[in-house]
Amino acid sequence: YIKRCVFSGLKREIHKNFDKLLEESFKIWQKRWEIADIKIRGDRDIERGLRFNIYHLINSAPRKEIDASIPARGVSGEGYRGHIFWDTEIFIFPFFVYLFPDIAKNLLLYRVKRLEKAREIAKANGYEGAMFPWESAHTGDETTPSWSKDFDGRIIRIITHKQEHHITGDIGYALIFYFRMTQDYDFMLKYGLEMLFEIARFWNSRLEYNRRRKFYEIRKVMGPDEFHPDVNNNTYTNFLAKYILEEAVKTYKFFSFKFGKRFKKVIKRISLKKNEVMEWEKKAESIFIPCKRGIIESFEGYLKLKKYPLPHLNKHFLPEFPSVPLSKIHRTQFIKQPDVVMLFALFPDRFSFEEKKRNFLFYEKRTLHKSSLSPSVHSLVAAQLGMETFAYRYLKLSTNVDLQDVYGNTSEGIHMANAGSCWQTFVRGIGGVREEEGTLLIQPHLPKHWKEISFKSFFKGILIEFFINHEKVKLKVLSSLSEPFYVIVYGKKIKIGVKREYVFSRKEGK
Repeated sequence: YIKRCVFSGLKREIHKNFDKLLEESFKIWQKRWEIADIKIRGDRDIERGLRFNIYHLINSAPRKEIDASIPARGVSGEGYRGHIFWDTEIFIFPFFVYLFPDIAKNLLLYRVKRLEKAREIAKANGYEGAMFPWESAHTGDETTPSWSKDFDGRIIRIITHKQEHHITGDIGYALIFYFRMTQDYDFMLKYGLEMLFEIARFWNSRLEYNRRRKFYEIRKVMGPDEFHPDVNNNTYTNFLAKYILEEAVKTYKFFSFKFGKRFKKVIKRISLKKNEVMEWEKKAESIFIPCKRGIIESFEGYLKLKKYPLPHLNKHFLPEFPSVPLSKIHRTQFIKQPDVVMLFALFPDRFSFEEKKRNFLFYEKRTLHKSSLSPSVHSLVAAQLGMETFAYRYLKLSTNVDLQDVYGNTSEGIHMANAGSCWQTFVRGIGGVREEEGTLLIQPHLPKHWKEISFKSFFKGILIEFFINHEKVKLKVLSSLSEPFYVIVYGKKIKIGVKREYVFSRKEGK
């Protein structure tokens, strides 16, 4: 397939001379950078790092004519054999939703076109609906290898594809995020609703009822923290399942009311009955989330594991590997990358400020960051909490992951999830720009030595340019509005209804 696409492109362009190709390339990249560029007055190092990562994000994105997604190492290397992971939907996808919604749609279509294969995988594993593979390639089959080399050089059996079921929830989360940011009703009616409802069916069948404790649970899974396999009630997984079921119910009710005839065709095609949706709603209310003494457990029983002090930091300010043998790391509270803190990045409004800060500080002391996906998530959450020291330290580290070969494996390709997550930290964490219940929320948290930042984003089809400093937020609406939308800046809700500049002062807000 890839060979065919490459040759097709060559046939289209081979008759052009070098100067013509260079001119066309320059114009295309100029348009891309007009949308995607960011500026930081006061920090050239972070600005350079972010631009480096933005370039690789854009360069790895499939265009409309190519049926593909973005692999874990992009198009810059052969790490992970070019397979597609949750990296795409959770870490990379938001960049394209904010800046290139058409490409974001293409990334979702990659999953849509493999929905039937996901149904087959679910059925083969004894579940209903659609269960997406942990590692995916062109066919949509499960492509996770059976064996791999661990950090200590041992060859170990791989069970991620058998236990990291959160991948199916991650895809559902991305679909819901896309719709909330774009209001693309046509996409949902053609493709999105069917995929969302099939994902909900999977989670509905994956839940087990604990009669003694009177709640629904998910047993024998692995969360993003891969140091702890085969656990019960991983919080990230359970919370995501709850969210998907809740949103599927809301979406069902909304579309059935707003698009009666077209909606009926969708539910008829997949034989979805109303009592099935009511069951989702009932189960979602009773999904167990383990929490003790104010600490949200990474999984049930986590707090019973042995606690060790965090090892010394290396030159990149990352913890060295502890003296505990890797084969016994699952008996400790050390985690590879965040589970609970990851939830705060995805659902900042579902937890209180105190809850997030308490748990961030708890898990930060236990996280070894043995995945490149980890530092940038800590930076994003720390920024939203106003914890400048943590936010800046982790952002500086993550923007340089490949420029400085922090993990020693950049030769295998650029860490695409880290690239996307760095951008998220800048826009959603430091810039504080994110969607909340149909409204654009802006809560900036600039480092003290930064003078001003600027960037662009689409929201509901409208292109907006942001200029943010320590005293003011300026929005420049660059597209004509078909209907107004609302923003909340410094706690003050404002209606945006005209194509012009809007300036908000921190002193006038809360």
